[in-house]
Amino acid sequence: MYTLILSPDARSQLAGQVSQNGTFIHSLHAENGVICAMAYVVIEQCTSAVSVRVELGDSVNSITLTHCKDTAERVAIFLEDLANGVSPISGPEVNEQLVVGDVESVLRYAVQLGQGTYYLPADGVEQLGLLLRPSCSDPTRTVFRFELDNVGLTLPLLLPSDRVLAYELLSGCVQELVANYRFAA
Repeated sequence: MYTLILSPDARSQLAGQVSQNGTFIHSLHAENGVICAMAYVVIEQCTSAVSVRVELGDSVNSITLTHCKDTAERVAIFLEDLANGVSPISGPEVNEQLVVGDVESVLRYAVQLGQGTYYLPADGVEQLGLLLRPSCSDPTRTVFRFELDNVGLTLPLLLPSDRVLAYELLSGCVQELVANYRFAA
C-alpha cells in the first residue's frame, strides 16, 4: 500500500488558502505520482482561528487551528494523516479547540449553508433558534429570523451576500438578543 501525500504545488496553494474562506480541492498522490484520492477542504475564517473541514471519501473530519505561521503545514499534515488512515497527531494544541466558541461555530456553519434551522447554545437562553431560508425575491440572498421556544422574536430580514458581513450581523444580533433576554429575566 502506498503512502498518500500532497504535491509541493498543493502545499503551496494551501499556504494561500488557509487565509481565505472557501472549498478547495486537493489531490493526494502515491509515491509513484498516481492520484489516488481527492479531498475537499472547506476553510472558514473565524474570529481568532481557522476552521477546516476535510471531506475525503466517505469521511468528514474537522479541525480548528489558531492562526500562526505553520497553519498551512499543520492542515497539510492533518489531510495526509486522514488520507493514510493515521489518527491525526498534528491536531489542535492544548485548549486550541476552545478558540472558536459553540455559538460562533454554529453561526459560521449556518451562514455557509444558507438555509436550515440552527439552535444556538447561548448561556442562559434555552431554545434560541436561527432560521435561514432563500429569499423569494432574490435567490442569491438569504432571509433570517430568530425564535425563542418556537415563537418568533424578529421579523424576517435579508442577510448580506458577503459571508463575513453575514456572520458579523448574525453575531451582533445574537449578542444583543442574549443581553436583552438576560436583562429582562
